[in-house]
Parts: sequence; C-alpha cells; structure tokens
Amino acid sequence: MCERPQGDRAGQALRKRFEAEERQAIEALARWIGHPALRSIIERRRLGAETVVMPIAHLLTTQSEVIRFCWHVYEITGIEPGWVLRRGKPWLLTVSQLNVIERVKADFRGVVQLAVNELEGAGVALIPSWNGDHVVVGELLLLAPDWEKPPLELAEDLQPPAIGAIRFDASGTIHRRGSGERASNNIGALRRALERHKYGEPPRAPYAGGGTRALPQPTRQRREALAKVLERFPDATASRIATTYDNEVVSRDGLPATAGGYLRQLLEHDDGGIVRCPSKSTLHEDFKALTPGRDRKQSG
Repeated sequence: MCERPQGDRAGQALRKRFEAEERQAIEALARWIGHPALRSIIERRRLGAETVVMPIAHLLTTQSEVIRFCWHVYEITGIEPGWVLRRGKPWLLTVSQLNVIERVKADFRGVVQLAVNELEGAGVALIPSWNGDHVVVGELLLLAPDWEKPPLELAEDLQPPAIGAIRFDASGTIHRRGSGERASNNIGALRRALERHKYGEPPRAPYAGGGTRALPQPTRQRREALAKVLERFPDATASRIATTYDNEVVSRDGLPATAGGYLRQLLEHDDGGIVRCPSKSTLHEDFKALTPGRDRKQSG
C-alpha cells in the first residue's frame, strides 16, 4: 500500500465528515416528509407563498435559485470542503426590488410559519424551532415536488440544510432537536477544524509558573516506551501496535518480535503489573507528539 501525504488523509477525513452531514440531514428529512398530511397542507398554502414572492419571482425560475432563496431567508449558509461558502452568483436587483426584498422575506417567513404550525398540528414530525425544517417547508411551497417519489429520494432532491450548524466565528454549534450523539460529534469535529482553519492551532495551556504544563507521568512513561519501540520498529503504526499488543512471540535476541508486544513489555516493566493496551486515539496522539510532521499510514 502506498503512503499518502498526511494533508491528503486529513482532507479525505474532512470530506467524509461533510458527506456525513449531508446524509444525516437527508435521513432526518425522510423521516417526516412522507407523512400523509404533508402534501395537502403544502398545496393549500402554495398560493400564499407564490403571492408574497411575486416581486422577485423572475429570480426564482430554477430549483437551485429557490433553494438558495430559502436558505438566505433563514440566514443559513452552506459550506463546502475547503471552507468555501456556497454563495452562488449575486442577484442583480433593481432599486424597487431592493426596497421590497426585506418585506418579501418577512412575508414569506410568515407563510412558512403558518404551514409549519398546521403541519405540527397534523402530527408531522418536523421540529418547529429548527430553521432548517422551515427552509424545507419553504422549498416545498415554491417548488413542484414529485410526491410519488419515495421519501428518501424526495429528501435528496430538496438538499436540506444540515441538522447541525457552526457559528461563523467557530465559537460553538447548534443542533436540531433529536440529533444523536454521532451527529453531535461530527459537527463538533467540523467546528474544531474550522477553528483551526480560521485561527491556526490553539496554543498549549500555560503552566501556573509560566512555560508549558508538564506531561502526566503515565503519558510521559508511555511515550518514552513508544520511542524505544520506534527505534526497534521504525515502521510501526498505531493500528499495528494495537493489533499485536497481546502477541507473545519473541525473536532470537529474546525481545518481543512485534511492535505491540514490545510496547506491552516495556509498559509492564515500568508499571510492575499487567497494563492494558492504550486506545488507538491515544496512540495516534503519542505518534503525533513523537514524530511531528512525519507522514505514516495508519492501517496495520
């Protein structure tokens, strides 16, 4: 297997997190967009939505422009891997359109709110407090959805906003009610990546007397042992160590024949008892501390 540069791996991991956000949003929407009461309520409110956007109707001739308008109304901005905002081409508005655009947005929000209230009353499981669900209702009001499609396909067509959002300054996140722990962890990881992109790596915590905080003794001992492992097994990886940690095989020189077995021997010698294998995430952090900037594959 060829080694890939560390930057490529990080970029691929980030892209997977973006893909996970899109998938979670589609799955969340699919859970309520197939409700039998949805279509009749949307069709009944459609005329009101089309009426309030009439001053800018000539700008809403494609699905992409309708989706963009609905996101804009609720001040939601999509973002791509690489932290590029999905802005689209700017609209060229006349003076009269500029004068009415805020009223159009306010009136449209009002129509959407009426539809949301009616949908909630009918038992549709959208979240009235989540702007992303309001965006979807707005899209349904202005588009001509194919109601015969399965819910998952219809949800994919509407390109719903993510079920989590990051504040523009990367100071925090907000979540759609009912989001699971996996979704929370995913948007949290994206927030930390955006924070590093905008502000760089955070400084290490200062020690009370100045300088940097001393490493805890278990961490220091483990990294000293791992440094010895790397001297003997320079191609060792976190995955390989975890896989071979319980291996008892020894080589001709009497030392363990695997990187994991050697680390276990060193740790148990220092501790004087049985030591469980460190987690892969802990080993990854140790590798980064011991070999900064070094490219290494992380599969066994």
